[in-house]
Amino acid sequence: MRVVVISSFVSVSLQLSFLLLLASAIRSSSSPPNDPFLGISPQDEKYYKSSSEIKCKDGSKKFTKAQLNDDFCDCSDGTDEPGTSACPTGKFYCRNAGHSPVILFSSRVNDGICDCCDGSDEYDGHVSCQNTCWEAGKAARENLKKKIETYNQGLVIRRQEIEQAKVGLEKDAAELKKLKSEQKILKGLVDQLKDRKEQIEKVEEKERLQKEKEEKEKKEAELAAQQGKGDAEEKTDDSEKVEESSHDEGTPAVSQHDETTHHDEIGNYKDYPSDEEPAAEGEPTSILDEATHTNPADEHVVERKEESTSSEDSSSPTDESQNDGSAEKEESDEVKKVEDFVTEKKEELSKEELGRLVASRWTGEKSDKPTEADDIPKADDQENHEHTPITAHEADEDDGFVSDGDEDTSDDGKYSDHEPEDDSYEEEYRHDSSSSYKSDADDDVDFSETTSNPTWLEKIQKTVKNILLAVNLFQTTPVDKSEADRVRKEYDESSSKLNKIQSRISSLEKKLKQDFGPEKEFYSFHGRCFESKQGKYTYKVCAYKEATQEEGYSKTRLGEWDKFENSYQFMSYTNGEKCWNGPDRSLKVKLRCGLKNELMDVDEPSRCEYAAILSTPARCLEDKLKELQQKLEKLMNQDKPQNHDEL
Repeated sequence: MRVVVISSFVSVSLQLSFLLLLASAIRSSSSPPNDPFLGISPQDEKYYKSSSEIKCKDGSKKFTKAQLNDDFCDCSDGTDEPGTSACPTGKFYCRNAGHSPVILFSSRVNDGICDCCDGSDEYDGHVSCQNTCWEAGKAARENLKKKIETYNQGLVIRRQEIEQAKVGLEKDAAELKKLKSEQKILKGLVDQLKDRKEQIEKVEEKERLQKEKEEKEKKEAELAAQQGKGDAEEKTDDSEKVEESSHDEGTPAVSQHDETTHHDEIGNYKDYPSDEEPAAEGEPTSILDEATHTNPADEHVVERKEESTSSEDSSSPTDESQNDGSAEKEESDEVKKVEDFVTEKKEELSKEELGRLVASRWTGEKSDKPTEADDIPKADDQENHEHTPITAHEADEDDGFVSDGDEDTSDDGKYSDHEPEDDSYEEEYRHDSSSSYKSDADDDVDFSETTSNPTWLEKIQKTVKNILLAVNLFQTTPVDKSEADRVRKEYDESSSKLNKIQSRISSLEKKLKQDFGPEKEFYSFHGRCFESKQGKYTYKVCAYKEATQEEGYSKTRLGEWDKFENSYQFMSYTNGEKCWNGPDRSLKVKLRCGLKNELMDVDEPSRCEYAAILSTPARCLEDKLKELQQKLEKLMNQDKPQNHDEL
């Protein structure tokens, strides 16, 4: 019995010893690191060294420096155990000198696997980890060196583009100023041409209406002539009967007729109905009929009258008789002139005008309405016309119209008594008419002086001046069609040029309002598009305009230019075409340093939201270059790490 008890006691003692040894081994494997700040990033070291009491980052508790990395989790967020695996949410920082740092979950510490290239995560000695950071960092250092070289070259290009941007902006501003000045001058010229064109069109319209009126009156006169033809023939027959009866009775018909014909005709013309007094029935309805169908008796009277006048001239030796004979002869000549003129112009004058014309010639009274018969010149009138200048007031009273009869007269030369207008007057008036409108351009440019190589604007100014001088709207001849067409053509061309200038001004003003970056480094982007072919799509990004996705002849608008974002790190395009049952398309282009402008890596990370990368010298910043150089210098100055051997 005693032997059994002793053996049981020995067995329990052995088990306890084994458990103690096992616990000791476990305790030894999870022992805290020798470096209390192991696993802490350089940025967080200050947080842990600031005071003797450290607060958990979530603010739940506080712990002392002795509790830091003691292999017991005091903070739920793992703040107190960055270098051990005690807290499941803790993070371990691999320094990896000579290569890139890495952050691990604390659960990987002392797990028998070398996660850090420097082997710092397996510090308990159970696993021997070689330090491979230097070899592993060699490729990273080479990439860093290449990146620094790219920044160096890109920075040179960027500086050049900035200088070019300054020159370009100055050029744009100078061009805008010049165009505004040219616009002001050209607008004045266009306004002058427009005024002259409108004046010509008004005159042409008046001429058209006048021509229609004359054609209408001509038709009415022809109709009246046909209606009065029968009455005129009847009157002729009556006159022949009267003459025959006078001869049969033995009466001196010629002398009586000479004495009474003049007064009878005056009476007939005066008795002709005016505009307010309609002609009585049975009487001739048109003077044109009388002028066209001349009474043979009247012709006989005129001939006999001329014979008696010539005989009286030869039989009367006194001055008084000669004067009377001369006066009668002149009167007869005047009557013949009137008859001839009426015969020639019967188709061009209305019946009222013919009546007033004949009556005024007989009575010596001047008709209220001037007719073309008034244009028949006399010898005295010709002499006075040659020496009498036309005043500006008279020119203004002339509305510039002339009937078709006048035009035919000047062409046929039937009434060549008209003397040509004085050229000196015409030149003087042209000069006055061109000065009737004075634009601001007259203050800036002298039309009389041209350089050996005149600019387009000077050529236009000279052409417009010549046109305005050549086209005289107050002349007494109809508007010259060729000159009118010339005015219209020059107006159209000048207006087109003005529209182009105004469009260019608007474009320049919009351009100068764009955001080209703090140093205008993105000035070269204006008006440029960058393309990238990816699969079946071609992506096109146009700065300050739009971005599109093209497939064959199909085009999808990804967005309109919006702005730069995040300190000019992104270009934003918004309000693209709407996705079916989704949002409007949009695009964000990330800008990075490169030696040329190149669009790449277009993707659609979210539905209808596109992303792309654009390399450009504009993003090769000097501050970023210095940062890269410091990083490389730090890596190169590190000693080559030694192998992490087991202790």
